[in-house]
Amino acid sequence: MKTPSFIELKTLVEYLKEELTSADCQLQEVQTTEDGVVLTLYRFTKDPRTVYLVFDLDRPFPFLGLFPQLPWAKIKKTKPVGLFLNAHAKNLNLDEIQLVSELGRVVCFKLSNDSRHCQLEFRLIPKQPNLIVRLQEGRLKEKSISWYPVLELAEADPAYLSQSEDEARSIPFMMNQWMARRGVVRASSAEKKGQDGSSPYDKWKKQRLKDIEKKTKALEAIEKQIVHLESDPWSEVGEYLKVHGFKNLKPEWSPFVNFKKSVSENIQQCFEKAKSSRLKSQGAWLRRRQLQSEIQLMGDVSELQFEQHLKKQTANSAKKVERSVEGRYRKLGVGEQGLVCYMGKTALDNMNLLRQSKAWDYWIHLKDFPSAHAILHRQKNQSVSDQELVKCATWLVKEGLSEQKTQWGGKFSVVVVECRHVRPIKGDKLGRVTYHEARELLIAL
Repeated sequence: MKTPSFIELKTLVEYLKEELTSADCQLQEVQTTEDGVVLTLYRFTKDPRTVYLVFDLDRPFPFLGLFPQLPWAKIKKTKPVGLFLNAHAKNLNLDEIQLVSELGRVVCFKLSNDSRHCQLEFRLIPKQPNLIVRLQEGRLKEKSISWYPVLELAEADPAYLSQSEDEARSIPFMMNQWMARRGVVRASSAEKKGQDGSSPYDKWKKQRLKDIEKKTKALEAIEKQIVHLESDPWSEVGEYLKVHGFKNLKPEWSPFVNFKKSVSENIQQCFEKAKSSRLKSQGAWLRRRQLQSEIQLMGDVSELQFEQHLKKQTANSAKKVERSVEGRYRKLGVGEQGLVCYMGKTALDNMNLLRQSKAWDYWIHLKDFPSAHAILHRQKNQSVSDQELVKCATWLVKEGLSEQKTQWGGKFSVVVVECRHVRPIKGDKLGRVTYHEARELLIAL
């Protein structure tokens, strides 16, 4: 089987647009093999809901295909690109598929949510295939990874792009050719052999039913605990001891009395145990109601409920990214330009802030004195006034030093450096760095 020509790829991209981008698609799972990647996609508006997008990175014959059943079911292999996509691209929506015609057989897939953007560039060039993944999260520095080392591509010859083929293959024919060449086990056969060919919905439903079973068992255990706690006669034993002491004590109450201790000590112990049992019983009743409510909500295992679960996951993923940037660090809004300055709370925070910064952001630190790191984020070539830098430096001094040192007043020297000129000291766990081309500010408190 040969790799799709430019004309065939152009037709294939139009087919993928129709099947995926118009169907409100979401990435659910990523699997990798020795020679490629399989993306499990869930379509909210088309049947079958689950489809599998294949990137075959075989050097002589790269291929791109879409299948309704899981290919390469038994030959999984861990690859860095797969780990990266599973960590950063799951639950993102597929927004756009674009053929980069000026580079020849290159296709871009764009996935995103409110705060995260991921681009997959797939090169179907024989002997030079590649899958390049680029990720942008908010204001964080762009991350990228590729299957093979990235090579520069020259612009495609216009004559090559415009030439037509008399025997252009149809899309089903190419898909069947690839299946025959790879010797892929179809999903029906895989299931007969006990392999996991389940769709994301089937896996979610199976897990949901397991969770219901687990919570039902926990509910039964709590109900037994409630019966046990409410049947313990600690309070009755204590009241009896107050009046009669050990005299004529019922035989069944003997396990609740320590005859080596005095009557008063036993009375105190009984009422303490009764109070503890009452509190435990109240907590058990509350947990019982919670479990009943959770089991009732989880009872709906319809496909509609699964779609709502996916949308909720997407929203939670966007919030998580936002919290990772803003919630972990101290934050200061600066000026009318919407500038934001972040400050770390630990040495690890300081290093993470520095690594996530852009080359043109400003790094702010006390000169020749231990302090937190502050990073002032800005747009490339955006000017920052002296007043805005002084505000950030003053905030750093007040927040980065102990209250005892700042309340004495005095003057503090602060350095401001573009992040491109700051380098962490390798292996240093205290967050120390080297820098050059610094500007100094004198802050008086």
